[in-house]
Amino acid sequence: MLKRKHVFLDDQAKINRVENKLKKYEKFKPYEQKTVEEDFRLHEKLAQLSIVASNFMMTGHSPTMVMTKREEGDEVLLPVGGGQKDRAREIISKIDFRKLYRGGKGRKTDPIMIITAICMYVMRQDNPRRGDIKYSNDFIRNVGVTKDIYKHISEKLDSYINSGNLISSSI
Repeated sequence: MLKRKHVFLDDQAKINRVENKLKKYEKFKPYEQKTVEEDFRLHEKLAQLSIVASNFMMTGHSPTMVMTKREEGDEVLLPVGGGQKDRAREIISKIDFRKLYRGGKGRKTDPIMIITAICMYVMRQDNPRRGDIKYSNDFIRNVGVTKDIYKHISEKLDSYINSGNLISSSI
């Protein structure tokens, strides 16, 4: 029986192995550590946001600051109207969809469904009694947002905003 000789790696082979391991780590690193340029999914999500925003006719411009009298009696500058698309974009870029709504056991998850629920959440923040967002709407029904899904996602968004994980002054 012949014994196999031990083959030592030269310096270049060692460098190549380390480089390959680094490339693999960069490719498969966690979602939170990826930058915007590395995360191609973020560009897809923002493109889908444009589709949803045009269906809902969301306001995209930044809100105008208006002197508003509060109950305490003092006057402060508060944002009024607008900025819905900007706020939705901020939520989408900062939150992990897998933590927001998980699939499994017959539940279908689709990024456009979650984006639609986020847009509904942002619009209902501006006007809580908004009656023109109905679950029987063709777009909402085709995307797959139901009352239960919206309730689940809005509760998660509320908890993220209240806990401070989603840092934003406009939300």
